[in-house]
Amino acid sequence: MSFYGEQDKPKGKWDREEYARRGREREQAEYERRQRHGREPTPENAKEATHRAQRVDIYEGLNQVTLVPAGAATGKRGKGAGFYCEACDLTFKDSIQYLDHINSKQHLYATGQVECTRRATLEEVRNRLDYLRALKKQQSQNLEYDITKQIELRKQLEQQELEQKRKKRAERKAKSKSSVAPAPVTDMSQLMGFSGFGSSKR
Repeated sequence: MSFYGEQDKPKGKWDREEYARRGREREQAEYERRQRHGREPTPENAKEATHRAQRVDIYEGLNQVTLVPAGAATGKRGKGAGFYCEACDLTFKDSIQYLDHINSKQHLYATGQVECTRRATLEEVRNRLDYLRALKKQQSQNLEYDITKQIELRKQLEQQELEQKRKKRAERKAKSKSSVAPAPVTDMSQLMGFSGFGSSKR
């Protein structure tokens, strides 16, 4: 007998049925705890969270006028001024709150996803790395920098800007000349020696 007591099972032998029973009990206790707190059970057809295929476009409503109800200024519930999540029927006033919400448990649950993600296989990782390598190679080939071409392009742009400035200046001159109408010559103005009260600048 050792100081720590007798070992009833030899080292390295595990009772699989016992551990399976404990796991089922733990899952049942977790399920009951969720039921007590009023949370709906996770749907059976819930998918694992996946990465987005495209970026979230936070500029889609930029420079657009949107009519919102009068009570939309307060609270987040319902469609109002700001970033609107259709799945959760919530409105957020800034992009940081909106992006935090998109990654939250609440949004994942509303879109039928669970928080855990699937582990990528070795083959998927290799395919992704090959794709990124090919993409980088293609971008570097498209980035050949021709300095003479860039100089010519810059000269053309400057020439166009100068032409536009000249046209604007000529339009302004023509407009200012046409806006100053000559004052009618009267006997009184001839007697006093001036033609009008306008500016002497022409």
